[in-house]
Amino acid sequence: MKLKITLFCCCLAFAKAELSTAQVGLNEALTDLVLISDRYVETAAEASVMQSSAGWYNSAKTLDKFKYTLAFHANGLAFPDSKMSFDISNEELSNVTIRGAETATVPTALGNRDVTFFDFMIDGDSYEFQAFTGIDTGFLAYPFLQGKVGLWQETELTLRYSPRIKIDKSRYAIYGVGLQHNLSQYLFKEKRPVEIAVLGSYSLFDLDLGFDSYAVRSDANSAPLAVIDSSVLDAHAILLQLIASKDYENWTFSTGVGYNRSWIDYELGGEDGFFLDVLNEFLTVLSERQDSYKADLGATYHFTNWDLNTQLSVGNFVNLNIGAIYRLN
Repeated sequence: MKLKITLFCCCLAFAKAELSTAQVGLNEALTDLVLISDRYVETAAEASVMQSSAGWYNSAKTLDKFKYTLAFHANGLAFPDSKMSFDISNEELSNVTIRGAETATVPTALGNRDVTFFDFMIDGDSYEFQAFTGIDTGFLAYPFLQGKVGLWQETELTLRYSPRIKIDKSRYAIYGVGLQHNLSQYLFKEKRPVEIAVLGSYSLFDLDLGFDSYAVRSDANSAPLAVIDSSVLDAHAILLQLIASKDYENWTFSTGVGYNRSWIDYELGGEDGFFLDVLNEFLTVLSERQDSYKADLGATYHFTNWDLNTQLSVGNFVNLNIGAIYRLN
């Protein structure tokens, strides 16, 4: 709803400026393309936030001061059918129309390679636009390294890094930093029946969706308005969590609830030109903030110097995280 209000205000501002017919047609087409792009990236943004928020802890008990661990984690997230496509109709669009139909089901960034064409008019000339295709996997998995160090006052610093993973022409990577602070030290004077902590983190999920380049043009002999070959999405997420854990023999059982505040930076890649530059300017409206919530349930088994952790997170998606943690000292 916020996005639609923003788009309406943009259109209203252009109308008041008494633009030429060609400029009005261009603005209406760009507004429609932003609406299509918003629905295309929405689920990818949700998935990236879900994955980047997983695996930050395996216990509410923090490391002792200047103790270190190094962990190798792997995340796996399956895409439900509802997140792999979106429906759109001509009634929602001002200038752009679906080719040969009144409604269409279009892949999201998480969807398949089905192709949908749209047509629009600028100053009496007809142009075509091919909707973007998805990564076509049905599943997103990535490994990452995570290091922790214990600080003062039962506080723990976490750093996260993932190498760039490639799927066909698409690539993605994740980076993050987190801080965990134990609350049980204030709640219990002696023996602690349970460990309780708060955790905050910042993550950047860098997703570069590549596809076969195509030209936005009026006919085969005309110069293209734009040539597009990629869709670049940077998803930022700030996570706040309340977590609890309980040790039992060689096991630690943990749970937590989390709140995510996220936003995206989104642009299209291709050959530089006026149309693509203006479209990317319009796409800045997609950077609005989003709120989401999740819950975790995990278990960790302790060996001599190793811990094996698994954690299930449930929110807009279901994510499974598995980690092997080595205690360095």
